[in-house]
Amino acid sequence: MAARDPMLGKEKYKTDIRLELTNEHMRSLVFFYAPLIGNDALVLYEYFVLKGSQLSFEEINDVLTSLNISIDLFEKDLELLNIYRLVKTLKQEDRYVLIFNEPMKMQEFIRDDILVREFIMKTSGNYYRSILSTMKSPDNYYGYEDISKVLSANDLSKWTMNEESYLVSSNPIRYSYNTLFDINVFLKDISSLMFPLRYRTDEVLRTIATLADLYGINYEKMRSYVATAVNRSKEEFNLNELRYLCMKARTDYQRVKEDEYDVDCQTYLMNLQDGKEVTDYDKKILYNLAFKYHLNKAVINVLIQHTLKTCNNRLLENYLYPIAADFHRNDVNDPGKALSRLNEGRQRAREEEKEPVYDDSSNMEISTDELDAILKMMGKK
Repeated sequence: MAARDPMLGKEKYKTDIRLELTNEHMRSLVFFYAPLIGNDALVLYEYFVLKGSQLSFEEINDVLTSLNISIDLFEKDLELLNIYRLVKTLKQEDRYVLIFNEPMKMQEFIRDDILVREFIMKTSGNYYRSILSTMKSPDNYYGYEDISKVLSANDLSKWTMNEESYLVSSNPIRYSYNTLFDINVFLKDISSLMFPLRYRTDEVLRTIATLADLYGINYEKMRSYVATAVNRSKEEFNLNELRYLCMKARTDYQRVKEDEYDVDCQTYLMNLQDGKEVTDYDKKILYNLAFKYHLNKAVINVLIQHTLKTCNNRLLENYLYPIAADFHRNDVNDPGKALSRLNEGRQRAREEEKEPVYDDSSNMEISTDELDAILKMMGKK
């Protein structure tokens, strides 16, 4: 796990364990995982698996007492279980959910390019070969023809020079997004094990930077979230998981000026509501403004400020979304343009509210006698 505030024994946790360890799983745990995670972490994993899923939250202190370990050792072992994908750790405020995964079977482990190399480095090649010798030898299919489809160079016909640059360039590609969150700084200190290169598409990287701008996610916390969103079992990067984690994250309140729009949206909104925590409802509004109406953080801040002032301190979707659509349609991409367009709208509204002034300059002049005659004709006199 990335660096964060240390765990406390009084904090609470519960486990989600939906697995059944077979003999093959246990062999893999003992022979392959134990040298990587150590015996203490192995005992912690087996303790929770044997205990089973919990329906309610309990204090971490209960585990520490049962295993006679310190909170520091518990956190260190849990981190190792996270790194080697045996446990996923989720956090909300002072509560943790520990989701347990099955260990890879031995044949699966040796096919994992990263894990098997890590294992050989931490043990030795000879020890690795000794374990292989205990595994069942593959069946001999002498006389059978191998007609399996294989990958050929023709399958790489769509490979581009941009993709080639990942392999041959000594200088990493630099990305330029209009965000406070510098994606280049983020990528500099995250390993390809935590965030594989194949998931670093423009869509994913832009989403990471935008979510950080919306919810005030720092680099360390975002690295932890990104590692969690890498779904290794399905070989995909789960953007929905990343969005969930970012929206649930707590942002520390810090004062900013009302005309300081170039800050993350959650911090700015907290300032507009005197430090109160931003609700899930409002967080979804911020998300929609960024991803459905394609507004940057500064323009979003101008819009929520305007909406709260205009709508009696309420963020009304049916009021702000039409304005957001107008901003997007007219390429309003900085706070100056946003304020100018809002002022234009207010000026038009004031002009429409004015009562019309009747212009009588073109009326015909008429004498009193002529008026009396007209009234007699109309039977009014």
